[in-house]
Amino acid sequence: MRLILLIILAIFDLSLKPSYRKSEGLNHQINNTKQDAFSVLNKKCNYCHLDKKNRSVFTLENMNIFAEAIEHQVFVKKKMPKGRKNKLTLTEEKMLRTWIESLDKT
Repeated sequence: MRLILLIILAIFDLSLKPSYRKSEGLNHQINNTKQDAFSVLNKKCNYCHLDKKNRSVFTLENMNIFAEAIEHQVFVKKKMPKGRKNKLTLTEEKMLRTWIESLDKT
């Protein structure tokens, strides 16, 4: 009986490890996605806001709170970022979209 219990526990333990690795990989991917998006926000948004308001608007800690507003201003209204110099590249747009979409999954 003890042997059967040990076998069941070993099988159960093995079946959990791949899903743990998968969730660990997902967290790593989300962190990279967020870091990529922050680099865009910092370069294209904070740069201008810092000049006009003397403060950075977006940080790694608060950016998720602003995701809906960013999506609205950047992709719906197309008002931000302002100016030709700050225009988002296709890669930067994709980074922001990927980050925003990742928030819907978490």
